[in-house]
Amino acid sequence: MSLKKILLVDDDEDILTVLKMRLEIMGFHVTACNNPIKALELFEKERFNLVLTDQRMEGVEGIELLAKLKQIDPFLPVIIMTAFGKVDDAVISMKRGAFSYLEKPVNPEELEEIIRKAVEIRELEERISLERELWGKVISQIGAGLLICDTDGKIVWANNAASSLLGTDSDVIGLMLPFNHEVLEKVAIDETSHTFEYFEPETKRWFLISATKRFDKTNPEHQIAILVLEISKLKEAQTAIIERERLAGVLEMAGAVAHEFSQPMQAILLSSELLKTLDPGTENSINVLERLEKQVESLGDLVHRLSDITKYARKKYPGTSGIVDLKKAASS
Repeated sequence: MSLKKILLVDDDEDILTVLKMRLEIMGFHVTACNNPIKALELFEKERFNLVLTDQRMEGVEGIELLAKLKQIDPFLPVIIMTAFGKVDDAVISMKRGAFSYLEKPVNPEELEEIIRKAVEIRELEERISLERELWGKVISQIGAGLLICDTDGKIVWANNAASSLLGTDSDVIGLMLPFNHEVLEKVAIDETSHTFEYFEPETKRWFLISATKRFDKTNPEHQIAILVLEISKLKEAQTAIIERERLAGVLEMAGAVAHEFSQPMQAILLSSELLKTLDPGTENSINVLERLEKQVESLGDLVHRLSDITKYARKKYPGTSGIVDLKKAASS
């Protein structure tokens, strides 16, 4: 444990000196003060890990000092000592946030154990508070809604972002979730997390919902913790990508069809021009007509393949990144 700073307050100079020496032997850095008002001024200027104070002092009692210290630092552990122990004083001290209440003369070993335990708990509480604050800011910035509901879908707790996500400016506590209640029941039964998408028809918004069982020993009832994120923009982006891919496929298909049609069409045009220069019934004209017949058959086959396309297949083609392979795309 690193050196901890303790503010020691007692208006009895002899006790103050002895306690200061004992605490320093234990390994603590001690600032001693015989005046509770000056002690409060010291605390406002300097950070201390713990305050050890007498209860009965001139001007300000230990319980009063405790209340003022807690206003400055809610996590501060305060140990109150007294030579005139009363049950009422102890109860009031603990209710107002004292970590412990000890009678003088204080047992050194007991005092050291209580101080170290108090400092450890303070550090843990501070860390939890900082993490809670950090994650609260993160969740707030991303606009995530946090909810706790029962297995029927009734909301029992919600953060501020949840209200706007659920489309209401009022408190959502007591309202029913619009999400899939069957999923919530499943979470409660099998105790596994479930994630699903939800579309709100009225606002045309999409949500990503993550639900998990909430474990709380103080509450025996089954409850579900829910994280809600609006993903409307993400869904729009996905739709745009799919549409672009579909359009790209249509364009490739058009290119392939144009390519496949162009070859026999050019042959038909050339053959037609050639027929004009030949005499009808001659061998040459018959050969040209046979070629025309084959090209027409090729066009018919192409049309047939277009009607039988069942998959997407590409082939390399000079000067492009590839076009649709109509032969492979058509079912055999």
